[in-house]
Amino acid sequence: MGDKSGHEQRIQAKREAAEKARRMALALELPEDRQRLLTFAEELDAQADDLEREQPLSDPPLPQVTQTQVQVQNQQATPPTPDEPKESKPEESKEK
Repeated sequence: MGDKSGHEQRIQAKREAAEKARRMALALELPEDRQRLLTFAEELDAQADDLEREQPLSDPPLPQVTQTQVQVQNQQATPPTPDEPKESKPEESKEK
């Protein structure tokens, strides 16, 4: 198992803490202390169970960012330079 989501990590941490509490309970002499630790372990397991039920089926997709680039071209009419010929207009026929 490679990368785990934060949700899965929380579940695993609860399970590991519950197991550690059970091991510690075995080392305690007083039954009240042992029972308190075992109850705590059961609560951690119940919390992990709740997290597993809430676990999404898959991680939500990352938001997609799109950028639109618009290029504006300056198309202003410029007068012809002396070297350039002027636009020729069709000559109107003169009938008189």
